[in-house]
Amino acid sequence: GALHRVRLAALWSLVLTTLLALCCPGVVRAQAAPAALPAVVVWDFDNQSPPGMGTGAEFLRRSLSENLTVSLLQTGGLQVVERQRLKDLLAEQKLSAAQLADEDARVRLGRIVGAGRMVFGGYFVLGTDVQVHVRVVDTATSRVLFSDEATAPLPQVMQQVEPMNRRLARALGGASGNGNSYAAASWQAYDGALALADAGRLDDAVQALQALLTRDKTFVPAERQLVALLDKLARR
Repeated sequence: GALHRVRLAALWSLVLTTLLALCCPGVVRAQAAPAALPAVVVWDFDNQSPPGMGTGAEFLRRSLSENLTVSLLQTGGLQVVERQRLKDLLAEQKLSAAQLADEDARVRLGRIVGAGRMVFGGYFVLGTDVQVHVRVVDTATSRVLFSDEATAPLPQVMQQVEPMNRRLARALGGASGNGNSYAAASWQAYDGALALADAGRLDDAVQALQALLTRDKTFVPAERQLVALLDKLARR
């Protein structure tokens, strides 16, 4: 009957898989192990606001980038190059901020760290709203693989870019994460700590991150950055 046919099909499938494993082990391994996804670099976002309109949103440069990085780290299978690794490489390569304004230079840097994908982002403030846009670039060909945008009021922009972040994660081949929802005040305090770290004031940055985590114990980006900075200080 039908049950007999199902059992017979399952038996033949087992026999064929065994034969393949014996005579063509490479084929079975290739089927069992999915290809690794390309590593990803997320750059700080560019503030492209008209003159005089983006002064209260400068913290978004680093915060939008870090928010996206956390979203990507929460998805399965994606390898993200951490911020401190990029900063160390910039110092090793003696690249100035002016040189990094050139997108081609950043793509070349991505190749050095072994990243197959780079995420470039920008935003501009118009009235009370912020429009955020992102692009994923293939470092081998410089071809744009994905682009997206989102618009939200400034006080809610960090929460309302989450659907865009999840779409980008799926475009990179990752599974969709749960997203983040942190207060704007925590992001602004976090940006201040990152500014200290970028200026080389690592001890002050560590203190700022510890103070932030005292106020907001759930703020995952600060935990991750604190571990990275303490590791960097220990290697000095």
